[in-house]
Amino acid sequence: MEGTLLDEATAGEALERIHAHPRYIPRRPALLPQLTRAINDPGASAQSIAAIVARAPALAGNLLRVATSVVYRRGGVPVEQLDRAVTLLGTEGLRQAVMVALVQPVIGDDGTVYARCAARLWEHTALSARLAAGAGQGGDWHLAQLLALVYGLGALVVVQVLRDTWGRRGEHGVDADTLASLLAGWAARCALAISADWGLSGRVQQALEELAAGEADAPGELVRAVRHARTRALARMPAGPEPDRA
Repeated sequence: MEGTLLDEATAGEALERIHAHPRYIPRRPALLPQLTRAINDPGASAQSIAAIVARAPALAGNLLRVATSVVYRRGGVPVEQLDRAVTLLGTEGLRQAVMVALVQPVIGDDGTVYARCAARLWEHTALSARLAAGAGQGGDWHLAQLLALVYGLGALVVVQVLRDTWGRRGEHGVDADTLASLLAGWAARCALAISADWGLSGRVQQALEELAAGEADAPGELVRAVRHARTRALARMPAGPEPDRA
């Protein structure tokens, strides 16, 4: 128990100084401004959005993986061509999937509980973002989706910090209660650091401030949409193994 409290305190210290550890903050995707404009343009077709994606092979490959994932899959056949992804997803589906593909982090599967936890968290994030986009009002659907995605990136930062904290002790397990406590206390704050580094809009940063403060009284529309989407996504996800307890 004492070791667990020490690890949580050590991880909390690192998270408190997250800006001093730039390796934990993912770099802003180079195409984010251009794709954001295209996605927000009601006159932009799926083909025009796909044409932007096609200029970045890594992003195109990531989009194909997203289109084949359990979140967007329209059958059991893998999606291997961009034009097929466009046909399957349609304009609105592509608008939602391309942002997930744009910001999705590389999660290496090294067989550790941290890699499994990160993959699980991102699966929940992608589903939350899709549901948040569907619940967004008018032009806010994109902001709701982006908020859910950045929140998920913040959660992955927490896992990375905890992995490094545990790694110094040479242990491979993660205490589920410690992880839950750190995610509840730090995911939104880490997401806020990412949003500031990426220069995201004031509305997104304000919503993250509300989430970080845990304000329950009269939250804004974006916060309500993301909270509801995260709850719905959790209910829809298939049961998985719980993190190992150290």
